[in-house]
Amino acid sequence: MATYKCPKCGFLINTDQIGGNITCPQCGTQFPIAADQQPPQFNQPQGQQAPYQQPSYQQPAYQRGAFDAGPSGKSRGVAGLLAILVGSLGIHYFYLGKTTAGIIFLLVSVLSCGILAAITGIVSLIQGIMMFTMTEEAFEQKYVNSTSTLPLF
Repeated sequence: MATYKCPKCGFLINTDQIGGNITCPQCGTQFPIAADQQPPQFNQPQGQQAPYQQPSYQQPAYQRGAFDAGPSGKSRGVAGLLAILVGSLGIHYFYLGKTTAGIIFLLVSVLSCGILAAITGIVSLIQGIMMFTMTEEAFEQKYVNSTSTLPLF
């Protein structure tokens, strides 16, 4: 019995086959072996089956979703949704703890009888889209941890 190593996944295959193609049961890759080819030695005691070898790969880095709370406990998804839906009232600023900015947006919308509410609404819409597209670190730095009273763009 000969043991061959799959060139793609590294799985060890025991076979009595001499020459032809071998199909890896792990990944399905076919590779040829010559009839006169000596099987590679893997330092195993004779008569023992090769152990299963898990293919090695690196796990992708965990990325938080938009609605998961960040280190400060604030979610950029919730803030972005508030900015898009009721941004002209400054509700997203109240959520982020920027009460001065929230009061400014609220007063501009209420005292202008809605005339300037369109401008604050457009600004908030842009902010909401930006919050959804930026990374968690950039969101925390710009909107949560900044010392700015009215963080815009």
